[in-house]
Amino acid sequence: MVNKLRGRPRGDATARQRLLDAAHRHFEAGDPTSLSARQIAAEVGVSHTLVNYHFGSRDALIAAAVSLRAAPHQVLASARDDDGHIDLARLVHGLVRVWEHPDNGARLVEFARRLATGDERSPTLMSYLQNTVFADLAADFGQERARRMATAIIGVIFARYVLLLPSMTALTPVQVASHLLSMLR
Repeated sequence: MVNKLRGRPRGDATARQRLLDAAHRHFEAGDPTSLSARQIAAEVGVSHTLVNYHFGSRDALIAAAVSLRAAPHQVLASARDDDGHIDLARLVHGLVRVWEHPDNGARLVEFARRLATGDERSPTLMSYLQNTVFADLAADFGQERARRMATAIIGVIFARYVLLLPSMTALTPVQVASHLLSMLR
């Protein structure tokens, strides 16, 4: 049944957050791909049309729930200069700051490992990264340069934080940022 009413679908002011919380619980449990937007909405007692209203799709809802923990798009947003372009120094220092943060680091390593292992959440995570992070890089720097940048960023992140390569863990955060910045220019 389609909602034929005009305007915002029915749901109280906490509906958006409850949808995010439910999507995050299912993501953590490893079952987000088995649930429909209707099932998630029914779980929190709101109209299924609120999923599309607030997020655009079920996958976007799940991506939004994931981003509350990882927030790569927020790092990109904070790296923009006054003209709206991505400042590479801001981007690199923001990335290093987020990955070095004691509260975020372990969660981000787990996030990266999930992507690498190809568990059932990987397609949703990959879609989120492709459509938010990579798309922004490509819009500012072009497809080819964005690919090189993504390769450098992922390489440094995996070498230092996931694989814990001694040659990378021996560097200070400032040295890591400098190394990555040199690769992106």
